[in-house]
Amino acid sequence: MEIRILCPGQNWMNIGSLIANGMGGYGSPLPEGTTIAAVTGTPPAALGMDGPRLVAEGHYQMGITTPSWNLRMAFEGRGPYSRPLPVRALAAFAHDDRLALAVRAETGITSLRDIAERQLPLKISMPHREMGHPARWVIDEVLGRYGFTQEDLESWGGQLLHDRPRSQNSPDAVPADPSFDAVFDEAIMTMRWKNLTERYDLRFLPIDDEVLAHCAALGMPPGVLERGRLRGLDEDVPTLDFSGWILYCAADLPDELAYLAIRAIDEQQHAISSRFTGPTRPLTSPVDMRALGRDLPVALHPGAEAYYRENGYL
Repeated sequence: MEIRILCPGQNWMNIGSLIANGMGGYGSPLPEGTTIAAVTGTPPAALGMDGPRLVAEGHYQMGITTPSWNLRMAFEGRGPYSRPLPVRALAAFAHDDRLALAVRAETGITSLRDIAERQLPLKISMPHREMGHPARWVIDEVLGRYGFTQEDLESWGGQLLHDRPRSQNSPDAVPADPSFDAVFDEAIMTMRWKNLTERYDLRFLPIDDEVLAHCAALGMPPGVLERGRLRGLDEDVPTLDFSGWILYCAADLPDELAYLAIRAIDEQQHAISSRFTGPTRPLTSPVDMRALGRDLPVALHPGAEAYYRENGYL
C-alpha cells in the first residue's frame, strides 16, 4: 500500500510525521512493503485549503486543515468549495486562534468603516491572494461587507505588504514591515503577534454584529479576542473564530487505516505534545485523547470512532 498524509507546513509535519511513523514500524498490520509519507508542499496555505478536495479525490488518504469550520464548508460545498465533498473527521487538535484586524494607534482608526469612508491609503500586512490562505478569503469577505477591496485600497494610494514571516513563531523573525499601518491576519497565539503588540501601539478593530451574522450564515462562527490576551487588548473585541487543526480523510477510507492513525496518535501523544511547547505554542494544549474525537465539524470516521470507543475515550 501507499499511504500519503497531506501536512502542508511545519506545524502539521510535526504531527503527520509521527502519525506516519506510528502507523508503520514493527508489528504493523499493514502489508509488507507499505510506504507511509507525511507530505508538505508549496504554497502550504493553498494546499491546506484545497486539501479536502485532494483527499476526497484520492490524491492523499488523510490531511490536516484549519480552521475547523473550513472542513465543514468543504463537506457542505459552501464558501470557497463549489461542491460538497465526502470528508470525515479523524481528530481535532487544540488550536486556540482568532482573526485579528489591528491598526497602529497613531492612525486614529477606530473601525473598519473609517477606512472606506475616509479612503485611507493604508499599508496593510496581510496574506496575499497568491498564498491561497483561508485568512485571505475571510478577510476579503469581511472587507467587502464594509464596502472596499484590496484594489480600492491601492487606488487610494495604499499598498499590500508582502512581509508575512516565513515562520510566524520564530522569535527572531521581523513581525511586519516597519512601515505598516495595519496587520490583518490570524495565528494570534504566535510569537509574531506577541512581538507586534510589544513593539507597536495597536488598536484591534471589532467586526460589527451584522457582518458577523453574514459570516456565520456562510459557516464562519464568531469569536472574541479576549481582554488582556495581548498588549493593546483592553476590552473584548468581537471577531471571527479561527480555531482548530483537523485531521480528516475521505468517507471511503478503509476503517483499518483510520483506526491505525488514531492508535498512532495515542501511542505518541506525548511525543506530539513535546514538539509544541512554550507560551506561544501553536498547538495550544497537550494532546488529550478524550477531546480528539469530540466537537467535530463533520461526522467522525467509523474506524476512528472504533478506536476511541474501544479505549474509553468516547
